[in-house]
Amino acid sequence: MSNINKTAFLREAKKLISEGRKEFIPRTYTHPSGKQIKWKEALLEIGLRNPGQAWDEALKLTPNDYFDGPCTDVNRPKDGKVIWIFKKEINDVMTYIKLKIDHRGCVCLSFHKDW
Repeated sequence: MSNINKTAFLREAKKLISEGRKEFIPRTYTHPSGKQIKWKEALLEIGLRNPGQAWDEALKLTPNDYFDGPCTDVNRPKDGKVIWIFKKEINDVMTYIKLKIDHRGCVCLSFHKDW
């Protein structure tokens, strides 16, 4: 994947976040063990107390944090390949971050410890 695409995505995502055009999806994640983990628990595992702190970390992402994408949004396949995945160490915890840009702005679909 070229740096230009990652860089352009991050530039636009950070612009939207800074403008307040952002949405954090409060999800329950399924850990590989099968355990269900609520988004608030997932943030606490990383040492973050709220989505605002997660957005602060998203603003620090660089192209070096890129992991995968653009990927198809399996919940909205007609949107196409719109999801970008990053992995970044936050508070000594490798963190999995899944973002997309749509009509809502920058949308955070996942923010949890990298399992």
